[in-house]
Amino acid sequence: MNDTLVLQLLFTSTLFCLLCSTAAIQTSKPYVVYMGSSTGNNAEDNIEAVETAHMELLSSILPSKERERSSLIHVYNHAFKGFSTMLTDKEASLLSGHGDIISIFPDPTLELHTTRSWDFLKDRSGGVGSNYPYYSSSKSSNNNVIIGVIDTGIWPESPSFSDYGIEKIPTRWKGVCMEGSDFKKSNCN
Repeated sequence: MNDTLVLQLLFTSTLFCLLCSTAAIQTSKPYVVYMGSSTGNNAEDNIEAVETAHMELLSSILPSKERERSSLIHVYNHAFKGFSTMLTDKEASLLSGHGDIISIFPDPTLELHTTRSWDFLKDRSGGVGSNYPYYSSSKSSNNNVIIGVIDTGIWPESPSFSDYGIEKIPTRWKGVCMEGSDFKKSNCN
C-alpha cells in the first residue's frame, strides 16, 4: 500500500514538473520591428551595416549569437526602417523598450481568400488549359457558394470577373445589385 502511494506521488510530481516546464517554454513567432521612416539615401549600399546594427539590437535580448542570426527574417530599408524577426512575446516586450524602436507588432501568417484568381492568372500567363478550366470538372464543387464583392475599384467587365458557367443567383442570397453611373444591374451575375 505504501509503495502505491509513493508511485502515485512520484507520477504526480513528474507530471507537474513537465507541465510547468512546457508552460515556461515560449514559442517564437514573427514580429515586425518598426524603426521609423526610410531616409531613401543609399539604402542598398549600407545593407550589411544595417543588418549588423539589427543583429546587435537583437543580441541585447537574445541569449546567443546563433539564435539572433536565425531569428532575423528580413531587413526593411525602402518603405521604412526596420526588420522582421522571430521572437517570443517576452522578447518582443523587452525589445520594445529600446530607444531606437518605435513599435513592434506581430506579423501573422494570413490565408489567401480567393476563389478563381490564381486560375485566371495562370491562364493569362500562358498556363495550360482553356480560359475557364475550373468548370471542366465536376459541377458539385461549385454549388452553394455565394461571393460578394464590395470594392470601388473593380471593373466588372474584366475577364477575371466573368460569370461564365455560374448558375443564377441563389434565392437564399440576401444581397442586392446596385446600379451606378457606369454600372447597370445587367452587369451583375
